[in-house]
Amino acid sequence: MNEKLVLDIKDLKAGYTKGNYILNGLKLEIQQNEIIAIVGQNGAGKSTLAKAIMGLIPYTTGSLKFVNEDLINRNYSTEEMYFKGISYFLQGGEVFRNLTVNENLQFAGRKLDKKSYREKYNNVVDYFDFFKDNSRVKMKVSFLSGGEQHQLALAMVLMQNPKLLILDEPSAGLSPVNRRKMFSSIEKVRNELNISILLIEQNVNEAVKISDKVGLLKLGKIEKLEKKESISNIDQFFWN
Repeated sequence: MNEKLVLDIKDLKAGYTKGNYILNGLKLEIQQNEIIAIVGQNGAGKSTLAKAIMGLIPYTTGSLKFVNEDLINRNYSTEEMYFKGISYFLQGGEVFRNLTVNENLQFAGRKLDKKSYREKYNNVVDYFDFFKDNSRVKMKVSFLSGGEQHQLALAMVLMQNPKLLILDEPSAGLSPVNRRKMFSSIEKVRNELNISILLIEQNVNEAVKISDKVGLLKLGKIEKLEKKESISNIDQFFWN
């Protein structure tokens, strides 16, 4: 048994209608404290992979183990998945715009006792620039910029104290400046929190920079999975 294996997927088939699989025999392993980026063309099934792990796809078969527990035939809610240690950053970031920044973080950390919450809060907010302005954390989220809302969404999933963090297009819709800030925060989070990250990203160049391995998803399978150091040409990796 590999004690550092956090996610172990074998022969995963998943789709939204019976017998019509978008993922068709996918295999993937993620070790502790490892970032694996999954890239591929639109429609390749990248977001479907994230949803299948979270149990949000109606038809799934195969083996999908999280810390040695097979999740394929479970009846866990998304809430229970969070409590087990898998946090999911939805594409675009999911925040409560009519609540304040602090209220969003309190909701995200609701499973923590007061002492643990304060420790986690102090730890998490240190990764993001805008939290350093105390007046902004008292503002309603609707007054934040798009980049700040993305940072808040990432902070919220980190408040859940995950072992595995699934990031679905965290840079989508961000300006180049905010995109760099987001990737810098992701890298810092992995280095300091010792968690595993599945990074689903269209911005291949930025994804490669912060990842340990890069997987190309094509026709429902991981066609190739290579260490970052072995990828000398992004275009060649992506298209050949």
